[in-house]
Formats: sequence, C-alpha cells, structure tokens
Amino acid sequence: MVSINLLNIDFYGLREEIRREILKRIENIEIVKFPLETAWLLYALLCEGRKNNVPFENQLKTLENWVLSDSSGTKDKDLAPLSLAVYLSENEKVHQNAITKIKSILERNIEKEIIPKFNVLNDPEQVFCLSLINQKIPQELKNNIIEKIKKNITGSVVRKIFFSAALFEFGINNNNVTSTIETGDNAESVILSLWFVERYRGKISPDTNLLDYWSSFEKVYQTINIHKSEQENYLAHRDLALLYEAVLAEIKEPNPNMLFNLYPFHPEIKKITQDHFKSKKYVSAVFEATKKLNEIIQNLTGIKDKSEAELVQATMEQISNPNNLIIQFNDFLSEDSGKNEHSGLALIAKGIFKAFRNPKGHKPEDHPLLEIEPYEALAQLITIDYIFKRVEKAKIKKR
Repeated sequence: MVSINLLNIDFYGLREEIRREILKRIENIEIVKFPLETAWLLYALLCEGRKNNVPFENQLKTLENWVLSDSSGTKDKDLAPLSLAVYLSENEKVHQNAITKIKSILERNIEKEIIPKFNVLNDPEQVFCLSLINQKIPQELKNNIIEKIKKNITGSVVRKIFFSAALFEFGINNNNVTSTIETGDNAESVILSLWFVERYRGKISPDTNLLDYWSSFEKVYQTINIHKSEQENYLAHRDLALLYEAVLAEIKEPNPNMLFNLYPFHPEIKKITQDHFKSKKYVSAVFEATKKLNEIIQNLTGIKDKSEAELVQATMEQISNPNNLIIQFNDFLSEDSGKNEHSGLALIAKGIFKAFRNPKGHKPEDHPLLEIEPYEALAQLITIDYIFKRVEKAKIKKR
C-alpha cells in the first residue's frame, strides 16, 4: 500500500510550469526540420480545448502548411506528424492531403509479412498517432495494422504502452491491460505509464491505483528537466505533451479512489469504508460510516438504547444547560461563540443520521434517492469523518 504521505504534488503549479515551457518551445521550433515534435506540442495545447485557444490556433497553421507542402509525406516517418495533423486540424483540405499521403506510406509498408525492425509500423509512437484517426483509415488496412500490433506488443515499457493505447483507439478493449504495464525506473517510462492510466481510466482494470503511478512520478520528478537547455538533458517534446495531458486530466476530474486514498480519514472510518468505496458501492460505504459514528457515540457515552436522532438529542442538544451536556465539543460553552459552534456540530450530527443514514437504511439500494456519485459519497464520508473526530476529541460525561 502506498503511503499517503508520498504524494505532495502541486498539480496547478506543475500545469503552469509545463504550459509555459510548451509555449516557449513551440515559438522556437522549425516545423520543416521537426514536424513530429511540433505536432506533439500542438497536441498538448489541444488538451486545453479549442475555444479561445489562441496559441494553438496560431501555431496550427504552420503544421497545416507543412502538410500541404511537397516536403511532407516523402519519408515513412512522416506517418505520425501527418496523422497528428489530421487529429488536430479541422481543415478539410489538410485532411484530404494528409490522408492521401498516409495511405501511400501504409501501402508501401503494410504488405510485408514480417515487419523489419526499422519499419514504420514497428514503431509504437508512429502507430499510436495513426490510431488517433482510425475512423479515416480503410477497414482492411485497419484490420491488418491491428493484427501487426498484437504480434509486436511485447518489449519495453514504452513499446507496450503505445501499442496498448493504439489498440484502445482502434476499439480493441482489454480492461486488464494494466497488468502488463509497469512504470519502469526512468522518467520516460514513468511519464508514459502515468499518461496511459489517466487517458484510459474508463477502459483499464478497475483495480488500477492511480496513486501508485503519481507516486512513481513524484519519485523521479526531481530528476526531470522540464526546461529545454543545450547543456542538460531535458524532457522530450512528446513526453512533455503527454505529462501535460495527464496533469490536466487529474485537475479536471480527480480520480475518486485517489482522493479517497489521499484524504486523512480516521483509521476506523477508512477501515470500514474503503472496500465498499473502491468497489463502487458508495451507498454501502456511507451507510457503514454512519453506523461507525453511531457506535462511537454509544461507546463513549454508554447510551445504547436510543435511535440515532434520539442519541444526538440526549448527548449533544442540551445546550441551554451546558453542564448537563454529555458530549461537550469545546471549552467555551459559557460564551455565545462556543454555544453556536456546539449547536452547529450537533445539528450536523443529527443531519448525518437523517440525511445520510436513514434513507440508506430504509430504501432498497436501487432506489433513486440512493443513487449517488463517487464525489458526493466522498463529501458525505468527509462530513461523517469530521464529526467522528470531533466526538472522539470531545469531553464526555458518561452516564
């Protein structure tokens, strides 16, 4: 189990640092010499969306002009930048020109029964870029490429990742694919593994723990040079783009299981809820947490013959006479501010049992009232956890 103390990443700061570097690089790159690198940087910018994306729109024109020029498509290695250009551009003329050149590259390489080592279809990066526009590839060519991927998917971590990603893009689902994906021990393989599990969250094994991959990234982060420098090794354009996509994905929609792992739940709450939550049984997770809250109130006060709401009333709500309170949340009950905090916490405790516990105890699990999303379940669990901790720290007058 990964320690929750391992992850200390400022996702928003990292996003801004990478974005500044992408913009700096794309302003200085020569498209004719580096079409693939240019395309990867544009791929990164597109992850922000097209709307009001001025840097993307301005620089996309250079890639489109390259596609329309006589210099593109002359080399087999142009397969990837041509494919990315189709993926990135909405210009139909660019699409038609690029697809013609892509088909020509494929037709002169795909007929070979055994793919030579340096054949473009043996290059996982090239094949992945092609897979992004799979809808524009004739079915016969597509089927042939898929079969060649399946025969060549073994090898390095990077090779497995890109070929596995290509299969997903081609519509070949294998939700257990992460069992063959390891993070490796270098920055490139760690970043690509992280990108893979972020991009294909809904397709990979549900047992995949995103926190493991981010923790692996954190371990190598200090060795990564994001900023391009002639004197030092720096992160390749492609790897920078894929890291950016992974960071944006986590900011846009944090993984619920990762959030659950990172939040410092009380050990008793975490123990009773984690299997339910990670199995996507969110109603059960919240229900068990409310039962655990009820249990600690009973055990600390010795009152075990009342319903949850009655228990709160008997132990927390006698605020008009603070000396009679069985549970005292603070030492300032002679002051209005202390009374207000205590009354508010008592109301939250009662609300937990009425809003979170009672419906779950009296309605079938498929009832619409119990249909909760993982983030809503997390919010409820955090609320329960907070009251649980406050009860545990409170002064108790046992009956």
